[in-house]
Amino acid sequence: MNNQTELEKYVEYGVAGAPQIKADEKKHWLGEFRERVIFALTFEQINRKEALKIVEEKCKNQRVHKLILENSVLDTTSEKYMDVAKKYDKEYKTIDMNENREIALVLASNEAVNEKDVLIEKLPIFPEVFYHAKNRKLCKKHMQKLREEAPLFIEEFEEITLLDKMMGISCGVCEHIKK
Repeated sequence: MNNQTELEKYVEYGVAGAPQIKADEKKHWLGEFRERVIFALTFEQINRKEALKIVEEKCKNQRVHKLILENSVLDTTSEKYMDVAKKYDKEYKTIDMNENREIALVLASNEAVNEKDVLIEKLPIFPEVFYHAKNRKLCKKHMQKLREEAPLFIEEFEEITLLDKMMGISCGVCEHIKK
């Protein structure tokens, strides 16, 4: 009689597949257990220009082993994240989770890390005026403003030196405001 139940289990696994541990949790976190998730972005957040910078910063963390994207993320967007994964030598994959319409990207570890807050309620905002002056030099006043409002982006700018002023280089933000 016991052999019959084992046979029934074997047939059931063959038809329905092996039972999954925490299947709903794994569907929500793009195939990962919640305790392995280090960071996640929603579909609402993933296309914002600040999101890519944040993911790049998070990928510097040695505990991050993989970047997982939901398959329905636009190709132009997913290419940018794939480039970040390659740059920091992280595993990259896309996964189709038809049931999940909230989480678009997950950064995960190969072991449990139990991060507390993996979803950011509100992404930091990169002020539009700096966006137009990107990769340019800034005056002291605008560098200070950038430090206060968007410190994550400070490395993309340089402060104007005395030599720069003598050479006629002016602040990218001041130039943009004048236009």
